[in-house]
Amino acid sequence: MAKEFNGDVQIELTGYWTWEQAQEWRDAGIGQVVYHRSRDAQAAGVAWGEADISAIKRLSDMGFKVTITGGLALEDLPLFQGIPIHVFIAGRSIRDAASPVDAARQFKRSIAQLWG
Repeated sequence: MAKEFNGDVQIELTGYWTWEQAQEWRDAGIGQVVYHRSRDAQAAGVAWGEADISAIKRLSDMGFKVTITGGLALEDLPLFQGIPIHVFIAGRSIRDAASPVDAARQFKRSIAQLWG
């Protein structure tokens, strides 16, 4: 139905999922996934790690447009360099900044520098 209206479908990857499921989604024509680091992980101080980066790269290599969210900070952006990220969602990092406008501009500048 989404294609009928020139739309798309996203699957948000929270909790448990498998690579077999991801391949089935891709085979079914799903083009976008949202890789979401959980608030529990963030609250526990778990940073973006190699397992996250490897999974994100693999999803991209499978042909998904990948959106990244979940406690994303400006200093995290270089971790994703070299991966064609579709969208970064940096809600709280921008909303809770002393100057949300300046924070948004910093994200925009950093993305432009890293992905040109």
